Amino acid sequence: MSPTAIRDCATQIANLTRRGDGAFRLDESRLEMVAKHVVDSIHQKYPTIDIPLHSRWRHFEIEGTDSLQRFNNLTAECSTMELARTGFDLIVPSVLLDAGAGPSWRFRTSSGALLSRSEGLAIASLEMFLSGSFSSDPSQPLRTDASALVELNLVDFAEGMQSSEDNPLIGLNNRLLLLQQLGRVIQRESKIFPTGRLSDLADHLINTSTTEVSATYILSTILRLLGPMWPQRIVVSGINLGDAWRYSPPNENSETVVPFHKLSQWLTYSIAETLLRSGKAVCDIEKLTGLAEYRNGGLFIDSGVLELRQEFAKPSYSIENRTIIEWRALTVYLLDRIAERVSSLLGRELSLPRVLEGGTWHVGRELAYERSPTGESPLHINTDGTVF
Repeated sequence: MSPTAIRDCATQIANLTRRGDGAFRLDESRLEMVAKHVVDSIHQKYPTIDIPLHSRWRHFEIEGTDSLQRFNNLTAECSTMELARTGFDLIVPSVLLDAGAGPSWRFRTSSGALLSRSEGLAIASLEMFLSGSFSSDPSQPLRTDASALVELNLVDFAEGMQSSEDNPLIGLNNRLLLLQQLGRVIQRESKIFPTGRLSDLADHLINTSTTEVSATYILSTILRLLGPMWPQRIVVSGINLGDAWRYSPPNENSETVVPFHKLSQWLTYSIAETLLRSGKAVCDIEKLTGLAEYRNGGLFIDSGVLELRQEFAKPSYSIENRTIIEWRALTVYLLDRIAERVSSLLGRELSLPRVLEGGTWHVGRELAYERSPTGESPLHINTDGTVF
C-alpha cells in the first residue's frame, strides 16, 4: 500500500526480465534515445521547462472549450480553503469517471466541438459539476455531496454524459455505480466527512498535516477510504488491496503480490495539484511512482525498449495475466530510469508527474498513432475500468 512497495516489486521483475525469465526482452540501450525524444517533447510543449503535474486538470484545458474558464470565474472570489474544497468536489468524481470511453463515444461542447476519450470525459464531468448534478442543494451547485451521488439516476447521468444508443459510452452503468458508491463512502465515513460533502476530505488532509500536505499521505488516505468502492480482489486483514495482483515468479515455488495503484496515484497527482492551485503546499510528490498504464507502457514497446517474447503473444489479456503484470511493473521501473536521464539532459531535477506530463505520456500517444490509426494499446487488455 505504498510507493516503496510498488518500486521494490517493479525492480524484482526488471531483474528477472534481465535474466531472461520474463515475458519480455529488455533493451536498456534504447533508453537514451527515448529520453531524448521525451526531452524534445518537453521543449516543444513547455519551452520554459515550467511543467505542470500530469493530472486531471490538464484534460480541462482543451482548446475550443470554455468550461474551465467558467469554473475559474465562478470560484474567483472564493477563499483559499473554499477554493480547495470546490476543487476536491470537482476533481475526485472526474478522475473516477475516467475509464476508457470506447471508440465511438463523443461529447459535444456548447461551442459545437466534438471531444472523445479522456478529454471528452473530463469536459462532460466538468459540465455536470457546473450544472449542479452532484449537489443536493440547488442554491449551491458547485459542490458534491453524498445525497446527490447516492440518488443520481441512470437517465440523468446518461443525459449528462450525452450517452445514447447512437452515442454509447462504455460502462455507463458501472460509472454511475462508482459515483453512488462514493456517496455511500461519504455517508459511512462520517468522521472524515462530517457535513456529508466530498470536500470535507480537503479539510481532513490539511488539518491533519503540518505546514505541507505529503503526497504519500494523500495516497494512503485515498487507498484506505476508497478501497471499499472497488471490486474485491485481494483482501488482507479486511483491507481491499485494489490494484494489486497475485504473481508467481518463474522457476520459483512461491507467490507474491505486485501492487500498482495506478488510478489512486493519478487521483493523488490531481489532488496535489488541486491543493497547489488553492495556495496550499504539497511535499513528497517525487516519492510517487509513474503510472502503470498503456500510454506509458506503450512508449517502451513501441520504442523497442521492450519486446514481447513470441510464446507470450495473445490476442487479448486479462488484467491479472502474468504478461500484463510484468509489463506494468517494467513500465514503473523504466519510467524511473527515463526520469533520471531526462533530469540529467535538462540539467534540473524533475519529479515523475512532471516527466509524465512533459513527455512520456505524449510521446507514448504519438508513437501509438504511428503504429495504429486508432492509437490503441500495443497489448489488448480486458478490464472493467476499475483498475486503480
